Amino acid sequence: MHKRVVSGLTALALVLGCAGVAVAADEARPLYVQTIQKYRAPVLDDVGGREYKFLIDPAKTKGKPEDAFKDIWKKVKAAAEKNGFTLTEKDKTPFKVELATKEYLDTPDQLLWKAGYQIRVTNKFVDGKPDKVVAVNVKCVKEDARLAMAAPLAVKGGEKVKVEAEGNVGIGPGGNLREYIEKGATFTVPVEALGKMTLADFGKFVPELLAIGLPADTAFVGKKAWSSRVKPGAVVLPGTEPCGVSMEAFAEKEGGAPYLYDFSYGYSDLYFYDIATVHEAGEQFLLKVLHADLAAIAMPESEKWGGSKVRKLMNRPLGVAAAAAAGPLVDPLDALYGVASQPAYIKHYEADRNGKILVCPYLQVATKEFPAILDVKMAPYNYVIDAEGRVTIIPEEAHPLGRVYPNGFFRPEDQSEKKPGTRENYGHVSSLAGGPGRISGEILYDKDTKTYVVNNKSGRYSKHNKDRTPQQLVNATNLIRQVVDTAGVAWGPALYLLEYAPADVREQLMKSPDLRYDDEKKKKRPHVVVLQGAPAGLNTDAPIAVAAAPVAAAAAAAVEAPKAAAPAAPEKKKAKAAHNDDPS
Repeated sequence: MHKRVVSGLTALALVLGCAGVAVAADEARPLYVQTIQKYRAPVLDDVGGREYKFLIDPAKTKGKPEDAFKDIWKKVKAAAEKNGFTLTEKDKTPFKVELATKEYLDTPDQLLWKAGYQIRVTNKFVDGKPDKVVAVNVKCVKEDARLAMAAPLAVKGGEKVKVEAEGNVGIGPGGNLREYIEKGATFTVPVEALGKMTLADFGKFVPELLAIGLPADTAFVGKKAWSSRVKPGAVVLPGTEPCGVSMEAFAEKEGGAPYLYDFSYGYSDLYFYDIATVHEAGEQFLLKVLHADLAAIAMPESEKWGGSKVRKLMNRPLGVAAAAAAGPLVDPLDALYGVASQPAYIKHYEADRNGKILVCPYLQVATKEFPAILDVKMAPYNYVIDAEGRVTIIPEEAHPLGRVYPNGFFRPEDQSEKKPGTRENYGHVSSLAGGPGRISGEILYDKDTKTYVVNNKSGRYSKHNKDRTPQQLVNATNLIRQVVDTAGVAWGPALYLLEYAPADVREQLMKSPDLRYDDEKKKKRPHVVVLQGAPAGLNTDAPIAVAAAPVAAAAAAAVEAPKAAAPAAPEKKKAKAAHNDDPS
């Protein structure tokens, strides 16, 4: 759990809205404000902090690393004091040098990097010799942080497993601060466990690597750096504990002359959205102390690398031209949960006389920090993934402006006969006040299996959209399982109802061997199970895969995907696709 540092930043983010931001546009705003405006909560909820990086020219400091580290520290300390900052130094062995090799792996044409991943193998020296155990770091780094944060990075095997995310800040083109968000998994294994260091050798520890589009036998080329590193002390920033400093030198061979140095500092275990004071001070230290007062010792053309040693080592320069060549950014939430679209229609009773859509008073917007809570007595529930990728949930309670039909009625949309006494309830639009939504459906309590079943049944946000795929239902279900507390009830399967699918997807799935019906004889309510059940409780490790394939391919992938764990509660009979008669 992140430590909370209270500030006005959360309120500020709400005022700023959710418009996209270009890093170089409007430098008057601090970078952290731009980042939060672009990625409103809860996108960065799991980002614990930031690391600030500055590259230094070896020609502008002492020759040997142990002497250079002391010289750099002295210069930074003087510049810090000049600008009102404080550096603290360790009492014991502040300049003890740690030796290691760091090998960065990719194909000759860097296909792994282009897919948004990095692999690093670190081998620390013990008593002057390389250790027999190495630390493997797999990172997901993408243009859009939402895609990076959606990467599961689930590690199978290995020791000392740690998965974390952070912001990385450096000086980019034009002297402007640049930031990217990375999510990484680190674990230790014996050297021999990595075999020949092919994609398959790493994929057995991080399975998602095998799904990025490269053959399993892809051979990597290693680029190795001999590292010398010291941790002399800390930068004191207001609002948090002193931020540890690391200085590192890279050389091309053991004992060789360094070709770069870096000075980095940072903080972690904080809540990214509530530490405006810390972010502000961290950015000012980089701008005033390092970039301004120590510009004379900066790496030549350092703005090409954004403070990153790896970019320099692997020759991956930043550049406006490269970003422009990539074309306009596409919202990754569109792939995950479908394009946010206006509801297909509004029912007559859902708006008041002024045309305002009434919001259900039982609305819950679910997050990991504040999960929604389900009660079987209030089921069924409607859910909608909103434009920001959040789960909104409401029970189907009676609408104050709705009517009761004592004799029932016929509903043309789903060709259903409504029972006498049917009432008009709050529907999907009542969780978004009639605004745009992504894939949506129901969370139903199945009395036979005593589980909650998720589907895509929504006439407003699912049925009339062309991009509502099985994979998006899988993604939505996994997200729901991460942020919804079922109060001890297990999760049943996720059922993709063909009646609410795009025509081309429905046509393909009607031929699937996995096709099922509520009533096999009458061929009633065809559906496909796209995700099996899961135990009760918050499943915070549930993976969310990015659906980047075309609609038909995504449908096939979803149907043929390996099934997850079976539900904790045993099924008494086959689950039905829909138990609720009001597909709002």
